[in-house]
Amino acid sequence: MPIHQGGCLCGATRYRTETDPQFSFTCYCRDCQHVSGGGHAPQVAFPRESVTVEGPLKVFHGLSDKGNALEFGFCGDCGAPLTKTTEMAPKLVFVYAGSLDDPALFTAPKQVFESSRQPWDR
Repeated sequence: MPIHQGGCLCGATRYRTETDPQFSFTCYCRDCQHVSGGGHAPQVAFPRESVTVEGPLKVFHGLSDKGNALEFGFCGDCGAPLTKTTEMAPKLVFVYAGSLDDPALFTAPKQVFESSRQPWDR
């Protein structure tokens, strides 16, 4: 079985899954711009039930522009963004590609919410 892991900047919060990614995507929505501090957020989707998190995880509950519930998971110590869930895909958890121990899992990404893409992020 494959084992994929990742974690935060300080190492206090780690996640793990024993399944392969469902898909990868680059999101340009304003929420992802705020979370990443940049123009987009590269993410990898895994089945929600397969992902375990250890360590302090702080969750921010928000709403998308269309009113869908979102949960953003950050390390409770260093604040690094790690996970996102949405009611639009309740069986998935999205991990930020940069938090993966092997970011090469982020392959063939679909691009979403390009209408919010910043002109400087090309």
